[in-house]
Amino acid sequence: MSARFPGGHRRVLIDTSVWIYHFEQHPQLAAPAGRVIGALEEGRFRGIASELTLLELTVRPLQLGRQDVADEYELLLDYFPNLELVAISREILLDAAALRARQKLRTADAIQIATGMKAGTTLAVTNDKAWRTVPLLETMILTDLAD
Repeated sequence: MSARFPGGHRRVLIDTSVWIYHFEQHPQLAAPAGRVIGALEEGRFRGIASELTLLELTVRPLQLGRQDVADEYELLLDYFPNLELVAISREILLDAAALRARQKLRTADAIQIATGMKAGTTLAVTNDKAWRTVPLLETMILTDLAD
């Protein structure tokens, strides 16, 4: 993993895509996603994620009739070391609306970013280059962290 990660960042927003690429063992992105999650588990930083991540992670298993996998994802997020799941509040939704209006982000992305900003993150890890349009939050793209 890049020596830059997590750098001096102590609170890092982790996008749902990082978890998905790790769990589904994506051919190119599983390794960098796994290193991010490993660094989180080791306590190299405090991870922040919106509870929206739970929705985004469990849709596919539920489509496949795999309630057991959806339940495992829920337990994993609830008890993962050094990870804080932040509830979606009215304030986050209003901040997300403003972000979406200014940056033309998708709703889910705006909610994730607003959550991170409210939680005091200084870095976001995603594979969505659109996040780089948000000037208040440094963004690392998974492909940049690949070997």
